[in-house]
Amino acid sequence: MSVLAKSRTAEIAVDDDGSGPIVAIRILPHVMQSLDDARANIEGCIRAAEGRRCRLLIDIRRAESVSAEVRHYYSGEKLTEWFSAMAFLVEASALGQVMGKLYLRIARPGIPTRLFNDEEAAMDWLRKEPR
Repeated sequence: MSVLAKSRTAEIAVDDDGSGPIVAIRILPHVMQSLDDARANIEGCIRAAEGRRCRLLIDIRRAESVSAEVRHYYSGEKLTEWFSAMAFLVEASALGQVMGKLYLRIARPGIPTRLFNDEEAAMDWLRKEPR
């Protein structure tokens, strides 16, 4: 996947293997996301999918933690409206797994969601999820 767009805090790419788009967003290291950043990132993902409902890969392996306000926006109405499934890439460490599980427990995204530490496994799972 090649990068289609960049925001202040992320890079966005899209893969379409014929089963519909899978948008990948990679959160950049060492940046704190504001609510405006979250809005820009979601809108960038929607544009990358050309306005089609799609599956989403979120790479948070190098991301900083986010505020409750940002977390709430990311798991809100736009998520369930535009995305049908979500895979999180987290660090393979115990801390990465704990942080990912904690986020899912708090956010409760409302669409099928799984944690992965292997990108290919995440993409395989997303390809099997309905769009």
